[in-house]
Amino acid sequence: MGFTEIKSWLRHRHPMLYLDRVLDYEPGVRLVSRLSVSAQMDAIAGHFPERAIFPASHLSQAFAQSGIILFQVSTTRLAEDELTLVGAMNSRFFRIVTPGDTVTITVSVDRLLGATFFFSGRAVVDSTTVAAFRANLVRRKTADMGHQWW
Repeated sequence: MGFTEIKSWLRHRHPMLYLDRVLDYEPGVRLVSRLSVSAQMDAIAGHFPERAIFPASHLSQAFAQSGIILFQVSTTRLAEDELTLVGAMNSRFFRIVTPGDTVTITVSVDRLLGATFFFSGRAVVDSTTVAAFRANLVRRKTADMGHQWW
C-alpha cells in the first residue's frame, strides 16, 4: 500500500501523516508499515536544533495510524461521519530515532470487541527494537463527540 492509498485510509494530513508505506497486512492478524525519518520533517525542526531527535509522541502517532488502518482492514472502512480515538496507550522507548532512520512498525490484533480494537506492536530500526506499544482504539460517530467548535 503506497502513500496515496494510505491517505484513503487515514484522516490525518501533513504534518501529522507519518506512514510512508504499508509493506504487508493480513486482516484480523497484523500490519507492517514503514516510516522514513527525514531532517526535513516538521517534527524534527525544533526537536532539538543541536541534535535532531524524532519525538517519541510522533512515533506513538505513527503506531496509532498503523493500528487505525489494521482496524479498518479487519472490519470496515470508517464512514464519513465516524472517527477513531485512542482509548489508551502504553509505550516503552528503548532507543532514540534520528533523521536517516527507517522505522518498521508491526502491529498485531490482540482483541476486537465491537467498536473497540485492542492491538500491540513494535517499532524497529535496523533489526533493533526502538519502541514497544500496547493500545486500543474506539470507533465513534462524530455526532456523539459533542458540539464541534471548529
